Amino acid sequence: MRIRVEHETSYRFSGPVFLEPHLIRLKPRQDAGQMLEDFSLKVSPDPAGQCEILDACGNAAHWLWFEGMWEELLIRTEFTARTLRDNPFDYLLHPCAFTLPLDLPALEREALLPSLGSGSPSTRGLARKFMAEAGGDSIQFLNRLNAWIYQNITIIPRLEPGIFTTETTLLHGRGACRDVSLVFMEVCRGAGIPARYVSGYQIGDPGQTERDLHAYPEVYLPGAGWRGYDPTLGLTVVGGHLALCAASEPELTAPITGTYRGNATNELLHKIHLETIPEKQTADPL
Repeated sequence: MRIRVEHETSYRFSGPVFLEPHLIRLKPRQDAGQMLEDFSLKVSPDPAGQCEILDACGNAAHWLWFEGMWEELLIRTEFTARTLRDNPFDYLLHPCAFTLPLDLPALEREALLPSLGSGSPSTRGLARKFMAEAGGDSIQFLNRLNAWIYQNITIIPRLEPGIFTTETTLLHGRGACRDVSLVFMEVCRGAGIPARYVSGYQIGDPGQTERDLHAYPEVYLPGAGWRGYDPTLGLTVVGGHLALCAASEPELTAPITGTYRGNATNELLHKIHLETIPEKQTADPL
C-alpha cells in the first residue's frame, strides 16, 4: 500500500523568542515492513544549521538549531511511503518463543532490558490471567490481550499532553491510543515479552484524510523480531500502519522536542493529511 502524508506543526508565540535546538522525529523508519519513497522537511525560520542523526534508539531524527529572535516556528514534512507486509504471521518462531515467560538468550535479554520490566500490580495480574487462559502459548496470549483491551477499554480523544498511568486507564476503562498502548506494553512485560512504544500513522476509515498521530505497541519474539499490535483497533499491524519511530519509553518517540527562551506564551497547532495512493494498473498485452 502506498501512503502519502503531509504533516504540519506550528508554534506561534506572543512575542519574539530565542529557539533552542530542536530534535525532530518525523521521518518514517525503513525496515522489512515499510519503505520510504520520498521525503522532505521544511522549517521556518530557516535553521542556522541542521543534521540528520540516529537517536539513542536507532530512529532517524533531525537536529536543528537557530539564530535570532522569532515569533513562529513551522515544521512541515511531506513524504510517500509504501507498506510491504500483508501477513502479520510471516515468520518462524524460535523454539524459545513458543511458551511464556520467554527464555531469551542471555545476550538478547541484555540488549532488550529497556523493553522489559515488571509493570504495575494491575498489569501483572492481567499478565497472569492471560498466561493461564492461553496455556502459556505466546501468540494466544498476545491475541487474547489485544482483544481484551479492544473490548474493555473505551478509546477517547485526548488533546492534553502526557500518558495516563496504566492503573488510571484500567480503573476508568478509557484512554487514548497512547494510553492503551502502555497497558499492552506493561502486560506483555509482566509475561516476560519485550515490548516497546511506536509513534506513527494509521490509514483510518475510507475517505478520512485529516487525522492525528497514532500510537501502538510492538513486541519482540525470537524468530519474528519486532511485531506490531494495535489494541485501539483490535488488530495485528500490517499494511494499514506506518511507523515513524519506536522506543522502550513513549517520551523517546516525541515527534518534536525542544524549548525556547523568552517570556512569551505559545500556541501549538498541527494538521495531518493522509491518503492512500492507488497502484498503477498494467494493461494486459494484446
